[in-house]
Amino acid sequence: MSYVERVRFAKMKLVGPARKFWQIVTSNLERMHQPPITQWEVMKERLKEKYLLSFHKAHLVDQMLNLRQSTSSVSDYINSFEELT
Repeated sequence: MSYVERVRFAKMKLVGPARKFWQIVTSNLERMHQPPITQWEVMKERLKEKYLLSFHKAHLVDQMLNLRQSTSSVSDYINSFEELT
């Protein structure tokens, strides 16, 4: 499967907010008279920027909120906290 076909197939499989996001990306490119995204790597990066980074941030916040000292030393607890910030 070529990269152009991958992009076309991926666009067909997008659902919900991801589909709406991609429609906005496409509309913005058209409005600015720029060519549509046809390269697989470019599409992956745009989707990662939108969804992976926010998921990762939310995951870090969850880890931070669930961080407990329990049996670890204070310095270990502080190090764990600093790794998450």
